[in-house]
Amino acid sequence: MPPKSKWNNLDQMPRNPKIKSLYVHIPFCAHLCHYCDFTKMLYRLEEADRYLQRLFFEIDSYHIQDLETIYVGGGTPTSLNPNQLKSLIEKLSPLLKDGGEFSVEANIENASQEKLRILKQHGVNRLSFGVQSFQPRLLRHMNRLHDEDQTNIAISQAKECGFTNISVDLIYDLPTQNDADLIDDIQKAIALDVPHISTYSLSIHHATVYGIRGYLEADSDESRRHYDIILSMLRAAGYTRYEVSNFTKPGYMGRHNLTYWNNEQYYGVGLGASGYVKNRRYTNTKNFRKYLEGSTISEQEEVTITDQETYFLMLKLRLQQGFSDSEYRHMFKQSFTAKYPQEINLLLQRGLLHHRKNRWYATDEGLMLLDQVLLTLLKEH
Repeated sequence: MPPKSKWNNLDQMPRNPKIKSLYVHIPFCAHLCHYCDFTKMLYRLEEADRYLQRLFFEIDSYHIQDLETIYVGGGTPTSLNPNQLKSLIEKLSPLLKDGGEFSVEANIENASQEKLRILKQHGVNRLSFGVQSFQPRLLRHMNRLHDEDQTNIAISQAKECGFTNISVDLIYDLPTQNDADLIDDIQKAIALDVPHISTYSLSIHHATVYGIRGYLEADSDESRRHYDIILSMLRAAGYTRYEVSNFTKPGYMGRHNLTYWNNEQYYGVGLGASGYVKNRRYTNTKNFRKYLEGSTISEQEEVTITDQETYFLMLKLRLQQGFSDSEYRHMFKQSFTAKYPQEINLLLQRGLLHHRKNRWYATDEGLMLLDQVLLTLLKEH
């Protein structure tokens, strides 16, 4: 277990580290989805006002400036009313450099044209819509309140407001979902003509409605078959996979999430948010009352050199670009091949790892078996 630090409030956090990304958590939702395990609560006007006041104080306490990416997630950021949403975006916009990426998650049912205009007028330049599916029965099963027509309208309105950098999220391996459902979902997502599509296999968490009702995750063979369908269809439509779950048209990779996958440091603010600052990973409290009272950070740990390597390999190998020999040497003061000669040979022979132009990549098969790749590399070290 990594050694614990002694932070217990923001005044003890390091000041002005060179950090280029900020995650902001808005926990409020108009309703609760059956699969969601994120920190969330039902929206109430007065509670949202109090939350934003505390959130702004937390942001100020970090003395943040010159960011390259901001990501506002949830929860549902667009569950805030227009005035609250405007105050939030106005608070964040000055923290971003010119040319930075400013992303906001949006739900189909409450991303009104008024809210979309507010986002666009105050500096947001990327939207991520939680579509999840186009199938009426699957949407009902997840307790999603929108339908296909509303999805089409929301995407059209976003484009009319001037947004060109739009992503949609889909979930697969859903209970009762069949191949025809999946193929139809991918076809309809492609037809939206957005430059970025994310697809996530359903994870069942015990504290969710799905977990309580005893639903099970799809077995690995079935999930792999579904993923192969997705990969084939999106590649045929001109999308490039740049991370296991993320597909893009040229020039539209999600820059903020690359911060995570490149194992770079970032601020995390808001209820339940996580951050990585000055070689420490921290998580804010998930208790709403404690957060409002100022007991912000609930967990923190120093990242050891062993942890750094685990994160490096785990995250970098999720990316299509992998990592270079020089990146590894710069981080860990030795060559990748010198440290893992036998393990690398085994992974190359099994077709799970590939080396080209001084870069290491997980193959298509390796991405599907990434846990095995990591176990092979790290089990004796």
